[in-house]
Amino acid sequence: MHLSGMRGDERNLRLRVTRREAPDLGKLIEWVLGIAEARHRAWVNGEPDPYGLPPPEDLASARH
Repeated sequence: MHLSGMRGDERNLRLRVTRREAPDLGKLIEWVLGIAEARHRAWVNGEPDPYGLPPPEDLASARH
């Protein structure tokens, strides 16, 4: 569907895509480590996973 035919909210929610020949590994690593840190912090504090994911199998039975 063309953007002019979309409702206002839908037009604002579309993703922006940038194509590169090589990925920005620094940003990718920062993103992955941020996710891992948030999940670990929640696990240590006994909180649910912030991304709704189950813990890794080796940690599922290692609750302290």
